[in-house]
Amino acid sequence: MKRLHFIIIAAILMISCAPKYDKSLGVPTNPISKINDTLSEKYVVVSDFLDTKIKDRSKKIMIMSQKINTNMTLRILRLNEIYALDSIDSKKNYEDKTFYKEADWEIARKKYSKNSVTEIENATDRGGACCWVADNFNYKNVIFEELRIGSTAFIEKYMSSKLTDIEKNIFGTLNYDFYSFSEPIYYENRECLIFTFHKGYIDGLSGSSEIIIYKKKKGKWVQTHIGVPNWIS
Repeated sequence: MKRLHFIIIAAILMISCAPKYDKSLGVPTNPISKINDTLSEKYVVVSDFLDTKIKDRSKKIMIMSQKINTNMTLRILRLNEIYALDSIDSKKNYEDKTFYKEADWEIARKKYSKNSVTEIENATDRGGACCWVADNFNYKNVIFEELRIGSTAFIEKYMSSKLTDIEKNIFGTLNYDFYSFSEPIYYENRECLIFTFHKGYIDGLSGSSEIIIYKKKKGKWVQTHIGVPNWIS
């Protein structure tokens, strides 16, 4: 009988010591979800920008899977060749020397790069994070290419004599525009999102690089500035 009483008491103690669910605490926030929400916000901006560049929605384009190195974004930003877009006519712009601030740039450098100022000033577009995928973009008529432009494998795939006459353009290459993007970075206390954008052609005869600057206005991300250094073509 005493043994029975002991078992009952032990069971009561176990129940009373068990952790209770506090409804006031709700479901714990998953930090991974927070990170994904941030990435989603960044990728929506990049996708929105790409949509503004595509005039023919039936045309297939190429996006380089490898992202442009974020150091290139910091490098171009530091040159302070920033132009504000006209709020009415986006084709018009004017130089805005008030956008760039050394203190904000230094905060971004420490957050997004392990490199010194001197190293960033000599940065290239290579060495970026991996990788852009179809889910990052609304536009779906896309080839995502992992090969580096100009590599032997790339030339063999897109610029070789094996291509048919139907596939070739006047340069004897596949008729694709290609686009490259860096991972967007927050700037000015998360009031801006900035990324490097490069557009070129498979023939390699032309292309341009610039930084794209979005600001959040009334809860919506809107492109307000562009950075186009003279030495990049």
